[in-house]
Amino acid sequence: MLKKLLPVVLIVLAFNFLIYTIWEKPKTKDLPPTAQKTLEALSIPMVDDPLTALAPINGSDVHWTVSLKSGQVVGWQLAHYSHISNGKPLELLPRKPGFSSMGLYTKSSGTLIPLYPATITLNGNPLSMTAQSISTGSALLEEKFMVNGNPVTLSLTLPSSGYEVAVAIKNPGKAAVVFGSGENFGLSQITQSYGTEFQGPIHSTEGKMEEVKKDGAFSFDHPLAWLGNEDKYFIGLFANPKGVSLSDIHRSGANSWIQMETLGDATFSVIGEPKRYSLLKAQNPSLIDTIDFGWFMFGRIMFISLIAKPLFLLMTYLHHVFHNYGLAIILVTIIIKLIFSPLAFMSYRSIHQMQTLQPEIKKLQNQYKDDKAALNQALMALYKERRVNPLGGCLPMLVQIPVFVALYNILNNTVELRQAPFMLWIHDLSLKDPYYILPVLMGLTMILQYRLNPASPDPVQQKVMMVVPVIMTFFFLNFPSGLVLYWLVNNMLTILQQYLTTSYLKKQSA
Repeated sequence: MLKKLLPVVLIVLAFNFLIYTIWEKPKTKDLPPTAQKTLEALSIPMVDDPLTALAPINGSDVHWTVSLKSGQVVGWQLAHYSHISNGKPLELLPRKPGFSSMGLYTKSSGTLIPLYPATITLNGNPLSMTAQSISTGSALLEEKFMVNGNPVTLSLTLPSSGYEVAVAIKNPGKAAVVFGSGENFGLSQITQSYGTEFQGPIHSTEGKMEEVKKDGAFSFDHPLAWLGNEDKYFIGLFANPKGVSLSDIHRSGANSWIQMETLGDATFSVIGEPKRYSLLKAQNPSLIDTIDFGWFMFGRIMFISLIAKPLFLLMTYLHHVFHNYGLAIILVTIIIKLIFSPLAFMSYRSIHQMQTLQPEIKKLQNQYKDDKAALNQALMALYKERRVNPLGGCLPMLVQIPVFVALYNILNNTVELRQAPFMLWIHDLSLKDPYYILPVLMGLTMILQYRLNPASPDPVQQKVMMVVPVIMTFFFLNFPSGLVLYWLVNNMLTILQQYLTTSYLKKQSA
């Protein structure tokens, strides 16, 4: 029975994978009533700034770049994360000459107009093109503006370590000013994989994360805990606003813009960082939901997420002990296999019992070959008499599917595994095996598993069971090596468990 079910399950999963990857049209979710649609398209303000006079300011975790002409932050590089292609620090604030970036604006008939500062200072000294390093504590970047005759001061406290910048706007004349994020702040420009991860604007509503999947502009007239952009591994957001009158999210296709408007003094935080679990939890527990722990098929499932989080915490603990995520994956796989060993034993025992009944089943099939109803009744009577559950080999395995999906999400969607080496030729567990050694070994273990199972009397089923390992190997060629490592180790443990259990059951029945 297990062999009959397994190909169906694998084919269904593969079919859904292809549909979701190639032909997906995501369902959109309406924003809550407090979010009102105001504009139809994203319009990035233009700025008269060729970006030729730039001031680098470097913390240990973030390298910022500030334009001396517009005062805008035009670079937000993560020092410890790099682009795979060129090895350069990863940029969360794309720079486009002529287009506005992160900074202060005023409004005219609903249109944003960049403000140009009269002075820009860093720790009280005029900012220059000489690179500045923040060795301890923080540095105060201060810009002074005049808005329709009203003085406005923008202060950014840049930390020596960490990713959170404290923003303060002093606006005694209550001029209408807007702080804009710049286009696609928080998006790493890394190609999304497998079509399972959302990329774009998000916000917090009543402690829950909401994804903005519709194009348009949406205004919130009540304070949001946070709003911003996310992709698979990184996030850029505004958080903890005070004195903000409006929070806006603008989206058009793959592009987005976040802004906050105030008519007086205001404070908030600007954060551009990797989606590390510990970081997000310390800032706001609801941010943990930006890590896609619960994906399955066509959306997020809370039950999967509830399984994934403790497994992830176990994996990070093992990494803390052994300092190797590859080893942590192997140990987590062993622990899960031990936890599910009673269910696996039940499955193998049921399969063995069904094997012993095969002669009697064939006898009944010959006896009632022209009467299917009578055959079914006879088979049910036989199963009842021998206390055998024909589904007993399938159900214990089905129980384990949510755990596998949870592990898939952990290994595919957590930034902790990005740039995390294992050993030998595996230098990044979030990337595919460059030599395809792990996928091929995984396919061979699947064939060995099939060989250990009793041969099916159905020749069509035999062919299907031989084709499945080839299909799975093909799919796994481009999967993250961490995920393939888990599947390979799981297959090896299953082979060992199956051999030992089958040998024990044969001795018991001899």
